[in-house]
Amino acid sequence: MAEEHQRIDALFQPRIDAHIAAFAEEVEAVIVAHKYLADRTDLEIRAETRWSAIWELSGRCLAICRVILHDLRGGFTSEAIGSVRALYEATELLAAVAFHEEVDVLRQWLAGEWIREREARTVVGRKEALARDRMREAGVEPEGRGAVEVGAEVYDLLSQPAHHRRFGFPETISVELREFTYGPHPSAEVRAHHVDYAGQLLETALLVVIDGLGDILGREYVRDTLPPMQARLEQAREQFPLP
Repeated sequence: MAEEHQRIDALFQPRIDAHIAAFAEEVEAVIVAHKYLADRTDLEIRAETRWSAIWELSGRCLAICRVILHDLRGGFTSEAIGSVRALYEATELLAAVAFHEEVDVLRQWLAGEWIREREARTVVGRKEALARDRMREAGVEPEGRGAVEVGAEVYDLLSQPAHHRRFGFPETISVELREFTYGPHPSAEVRAHHVDYAGQLLETALLVVIDGLGDILGREYVRDTLPPMQARLEQAREQFPLP
């Protein structure tokens, strides 16, 4: 089995490294924009405003992105899902707080109250419904399932290892070898699967952060940042395919 792991490692580890490097570069680029808001504008920090909430939660998302990338570099798999789940929660909360028609959740969060994930998801659902209406008015028919339905499935999947449910970390146990994985997973293929899935949620977080910062920096920032970022990440996926 050790020989098999060595063979697979030679195949997939360079691809894993390329994906992690691509996401790290995008995260750091958005961090530069986040720092710019504090360094070069008169944005009032820790104020009772939507803009301050967007800045604070965006920083939280970016910081957790760094934690996830650190875990993935270390070769951890389901052990890193707790951080991925935390990022997902922060991303949904940011999307809810940034929604211009939402007031209650914003005020509750500014007051230090705990906003449950399903509450934030409900607000995101209303935000998506408005976007779909606007798309139809523009003659574009929305595709795919809604954020509420998909979000519930994703959150349940992330909650299994985060809550230490029995079937939440199957890759850590080898019945044949009678072994438990205590650190980095020995199989690069398993590590690659986790990098691929975490990458989808990292990209989602960056999309929401960029969109939120665009409410402060101007929508030109979103138009200039999102398409090139998505193109670079798609190029990395095509050039270094994961299983």
